[in-house]
Amino acid sequence: MIGLDRLMKLPGAVAVGQFDAEGKIIRKLGNIPEDARQQIAMMNAEQTENLNARAQILGQQTGMEWTPMIGWLMWGGKHILCVVDNNCLIIEAKHADLNQLMVDLFGSGPSGGNPPLSGL
Repeated sequence: MIGLDRLMKLPGAVAVGQFDAEGKIIRKLGNIPEDARQQIAMMNAEQTENLNARAQILGQQTGMEWTPMIGWLMWGGKHILCVVDNNCLIIEAKHADLNQLMVDLFGSGPSGGNPPLSGL
């Protein structure tokens, strides 16, 4: 994954940050009110924990590898929230290039590649 400073320079980037497993903010960039930022960090930690548990169950049920879970994203309204490990990016959807975003966020992680997202 590219660094937070470089993520913040992506077109449409609103905010980036790092959080710990309990939802405590470690580092932050961007202009979001502090109370909203705290809520986002808590949501990220809770959702990541929940999805990790779901990934284990999914793996058992399908026989496919879903762990370790690397990240997730939520797209709603005009924004996309991307979480990779303990890093978070909020970006305006109209400016997001999801193919490049996945490369920037996930790099050459455990999947061994970056699947094209066109056609989804």
